[in-house]
Amino acid sequence: MNAVHDFIATLISDPGMRERVLHVFSALPEDVQEAFMGDPGFVIGIYDTGRWGGSRLLIPCPQPAQGSRLVALERSLTARSRAFAHYVIAHELAHALLWNRGRHPGEDPEVAADSLAAAWGFARPATLPLLGAAPGRNRLF
Repeated sequence: MNAVHDFIATLISDPGMRERVLHVFSALPEDVQEAFMGDPGFVIGIYDTGRWGGSRLLIPCPQPAQGSRLVALERSLTARSRAFAHYVIAHELAHALLWNRGRHPGEDPEVAADSLAAAWGFARPATLPLLGAAPGRNRLF
């Protein structure tokens, strides 16, 4: 468990986000944890949605020859319910594990990520919060 904690600590400096990611990452099967920890192209980036709709994502540059798997998480997840934040983190980790594909040809990547997140114990909440909703604009995250 200490190796997992140290690994996540190298990726995420924000204590609140680190705690939430660590909770989810620790629940992953050991072979999945090892796949991420052994992949030099695996990165978790934390971003803030800008006041004017823009965003800023700070991540180390992956080694181009090896490819990369980027999980981008919005900092506002630290202010969301734990269940919702854990689901989003697990869903995004599932995308990274699956290289943004389905588990088999023809499977929708979103369905695959939701299914895998649920198998890890982080099912999609029955109702997702609507944030920043203004007339004519709905956002899930």
